[in-house]
Amino acid sequence: MAAPDDDAIPDRLRELGIHRVSLPAANEMGRVNAWIVDDDPLVLVDAGIGDDGAIDALEAAFRAVGRRVEDLGLLLLTHQHTDHLGLAGEIVRRSGAELAGLAPLGPYLADFPAEAAADRAYMAELLRRHGADEAAVSGNEEGWARFHAAGGSARVTVPLVAGSTIALRDRTLELLHRPGHSETDVLFVDAAARAMFGGDHLLRATPSVSMRDRPLPAGDGARAPDPSEDDVAVTIRYRESLRATAPLPVDLVLPGHGGAFRDPAEVVEHHLAKQDRDAAGLLARAGDAPFTAGGLAASVWPQAPASLAHVLLSTVLGSLGVLRAAGQVEVVDAPAGGPVRFSARARARG
Repeated sequence: MAAPDDDAIPDRLRELGIHRVSLPAANEMGRVNAWIVDDDPLVLVDAGIGDDGAIDALEAAFRAVGRRVEDLGLLLLTHQHTDHLGLAGEIVRRSGAELAGLAPLGPYLADFPAEAAADRAYMAELLRRHGADEAAVSGNEEGWARFHAAGGSARVTVPLVAGSTIALRDRTLELLHRPGHSETDVLFVDAAARAMFGGDHLLRATPSVSMRDRPLPAGDGARAPDPSEDDVAVTIRYRESLRATAPLPVDLVLPGHGGAFRDPAEVVEHHLAKQDRDAAGLLARAGDAPFTAGGLAASVWPQAPASLAHVLLSTVLGSLGVLRAAGQVEVVDAPAGGPVRFSARARARG
């Protein structure tokens, strides 16, 4: 793929009045981006997380462009994950800015501690259903509790839906809904500038995991809970979202992690191919006997901390979705209390 930061990108960002802010992420990603957009009103895309040093780094970034957090007029959120919205309440309190995001983020952020606790309960149920041991379940709960503690409640004052537009002095941003990495993933596209804020929908260096998030409270744009939905449907949704992004007339992507890059179509092609390779590798590793997704994750990453159990299970379920959609893997046992067992289709039929 093309270099993520060629010589022209910094000049392009300056011309557009866009400034990258790299903040501590408090998770396996290490750093997370927020983007200052020098417009009227002054805009920040994503809010980082309430980790040590994050607010200081954000204040320093505003000072570097001659502004203050208190000058902010609009905060845009790209999706529901805590490393992108954790500081939203503090930023809005200090600035009085409007807070805009996909409509389901409204009830989710209104009582964030309660919603985050429900997220953790959902993860525990999913891990048990897919054969994770209790050490992984409890370690995942502890890790996510620490992560969620760096977020807080906030009031979404501008609920958005697919196709919503945000008119600023120098640009208009259109919201495109791209569920897959999370239920609430969106793009903010500036068609005139051929640029988009991509959140975690499309990262260059690291493919986004199709996280098995709890369906959010009812709201325009939310997916209703459906216990029958499985890894195939979730995986297909994400791959369809990626394919819908590839032909956009955009040549500058401003992602949630890592540097800006030029060619979304090339990155989409790269990530879809990697998903296929990863799925094939997982199939080769699975062996002849029926297996659980949790057991397979533990065998692939035996030294991984338990706090990553849900991320790794989501990764494995994504690959199993690719394989099941291709008819290469099937569910052979799915009792109500779990665990769900899979098998390679040819092996299962022997």
